[in-house]
Amino acid sequence: MKTRLMFAVVFLSFLMLGFGVQLSSATKIDCWVRVIPEQPTECDDVNVAVELRFNIDAPCVHDWGAVQREGNTFFVNVTVSVPAKDMLVPQAFRNESFSYQLGRLGAGEYIFKVYVQTIGGSNDYWLICEKPFTVSSSDNKVVTPELPNISYTLVLLALTSMITTLLKASKRKH
Repeated sequence: MKTRLMFAVVFLSFLMLGFGVQLSSATKIDCWVRVIPEQPTECDDVNVAVELRFNIDAPCVHDWGAVQREGNTFFVNVTVSVPAKDMLVPQAFRNESFSYQLGRLGAGEYIFKVYVQTIGGSNDYWLICEKPFTVSSSDNKVVTPELPNISYTLVLLALTSMITTLLKASKRKH
């Protein structure tokens, strides 16, 4: 009986080391926030992409939440389902992402904050990351004139050549 118990302990230890099994922890979440376009102006529709990276297999995003705004601060409350803190789960890296539409914003300084609340293992709730960004005035944006495309230029050239040929032909007749 002792031999089987020892074997089970050694085997379980080997599995934990070999397959990256660890205790569940909701604090092992990495977050990246990207503003699109990177340097928005008042004329742009602003989007924010949020990516969460989990270091253990079990967590998943239960609800990405809706964007809320207080002045120049936007924030979302993301709900993540996690296993109980004392539960052994395999270690695996997994990303989940979501995009939020902020629309057109006036010129100014803004902050986008991501809060995470975990359910299942605990009900922790914390600020996981924030991204400051600036929306510049559309007056500062250099407007480049739109050049005609090649087909427009070719049609214009053909019409000009045709009109020139017709004018020359009509002068010869007189």
